[in-house]
Amino acid sequence: MAKIILSAVVCLAMFGSMALAAGSCPQANGTYPVSGSCDAYIECKNGVAEEKLCPDGLLFNEKSTGYPCGYPIDVECDQPQARTQPPQATEDCPRQFGYYRMGDSKNCGQFKNCASGRGYIFDCPDGLAWNPATYRCDWPDVVEDCDAEAFLGFKCPPLPARSPLLGEPEEEYTFYPSPNNCQQYFLCIEGRPRRISCGEDQAFNEELKQCDDIENVPSCSPEIKQRGIEIKNARLSAAAARKAGHK
Repeated sequence: MAKIILSAVVCLAMFGSMALAAGSCPQANGTYPVSGSCDAYIECKNGVAEEKLCPDGLLFNEKSTGYPCGYPIDVECDQPQARTQPPQATEDCPRQFGYYRMGDSKNCGQFKNCASGRGYIFDCPDGLAWNPATYRCDWPDVVEDCDAEAFLGFKCPPLPARSPLLGEPEEEYTFYPSPNNCQQYFLCIEGRPRRISCGEDQAFNEELKQCDDIENVPSCSPEIKQRGIEIKNARLSAAAARKAGHK
């Protein structure tokens, strides 16, 4: 903790001279950037200027109408040679605040949220990968550093060769049933897979290339099919009860 406080004091001292050089407040109240810094800012209250520093990992957001510090993805800091305070790393986190992907290119489905130096690990929904470029869970095929095939355990079959007379394939994507789960299927886009799950009372119909009533999909095991039918019947009964209650 002493190191963190000392680091913050050093940063404030380093940026303090720039705040004084900024002169009087442009307006009586507001927040304003510090030249040469992405995470320091000047706060004006009743015409009195005070330089402040965003928490480690956050940047000053000049466009914010509330709290002036935000995550880097939401902030445009394009000052030439702008710098930030030194990282205040902990055992859990490289910086006090931020979002970070866990695992390697073959294990892309977890991320860590760091708050005050403490890391909280989260899982993306099934089949999705953490996208550090957007700070959200996304299709693994659009995450640049995620090996979608290794992550999902499915390799898209190559498309059949097309002759010059036939031209390019009409479809830009193809559908394939999951070899392990009749209630899931893979959508291959430019050779990279996405895994999509049907509803609990549905399964992938290979002929229709879409999710269908589980009773219409013979590839499902009797146990899975029976469970799906029970879920469907329970939903129908609940809907009927609600309808009767409104009469």
